[in-house]
Amino acid sequence: MNPDTPSLEGRLLALLQAGRDPRDGTARATLNDLLRADPAARAAMARLLVDEQALINRLRDDGIVSLLDPAPAAGPAKTARFSRWLAWRPLTAAAAGIGFGMFCTSVVYGLAAQRAGVAKKIPLLVYDPGLENTDSIAARGVPKGVGQWGADSARLVTAENGVQPLQGRKMLRLEPIPREKNVKNHASRAYQVLDLRTLPRPGPAGDAEVQVTASFFAANDNLKARYFVRAIALVETPAQAMQGFWQKTQEDGVVSAAQRFEPTPGDRRWHTFSLKMPLPREAQSLVFVLGAEPADDAATEASPHYLDEVQVSALIP
Repeated sequence: MNPDTPSLEGRLLALLQAGRDPRDGTARATLNDLLRADPAARAAMARLLVDEQALINRLRDDGIVSLLDPAPAAGPAKTARFSRWLAWRPLTAAAAGIGFGMFCTSVVYGLAAQRAGVAKKIPLLVYDPGLENTDSIAARGVPKGVGQWGADSARLVTAENGVQPLQGRKMLRLEPIPREKNVKNHASRAYQVLDLRTLPRPGPAGDAEVQVTASFFAANDNLKARYFVRAIALVETPAQAMQGFWQKTQEDGVVSAAQRFEPTPGDRRWHTFSLKMPLPREAQSLVFVLGAEPADDAATEASPHYLDEVQVSALIP
């Protein structure tokens, strides 16, 4: 059976939904047998995967333990393509990185499906990823094309406030956005757009993924910091994609994902966070957004955050 057929995906989702009922042992057993025996079912369920680690914990909490015991011959798990999903995964030291929250336009549950083969990791050309060769931020807000950094309010600095760059001599200081400023979003963000047209296209084994990694440091580590990493894949060229960019992020079919990360207050060090997102075959451009959110308490004095060492890779099966 073709793994793309709605009937197969519908059956898998129905079984997974039914399997969440602890009284329905038959549904769990049927789903587990189907995934072990049918490669098409595993491939279809892989495309519904939203967040592997969060899903595994969700399944464990719901008592669907049998699904976490795949056949020995199966390969590594694969995240799948989704449309207009926004997944936030708060990570704290106390939670050991397994806290999870997710919202979207429709409810879909994914399964960590086993696949054969290993994805090839291809680094993407990020402009000045260590911020060593940039003298100033070229664009206010999102950049107009590749080969430049854009930011809402940021500047390049050397060591300051007791903070040393993670590597090299420079880092990006993300300035807090004044609360009285009339803007829709008071997060301080940095941006880049990357050209994906030279990437090899994935074969029949499945869809590709993209991984965005960045490091953050809080000037005032006694306050609760909230960072986020977001990626948006578009089917237009970089120059075309940046025209009316924010409106395009709301369109159906645009693949977008984000995660929020919350270090433990008082943990004064660089924190490195990573987001992984399915990459559609037809994508020509990727925009990544890295930022720090303001404190919830308006009375809290705003302080800057620092960004360094940004890496983006494509994972091609």
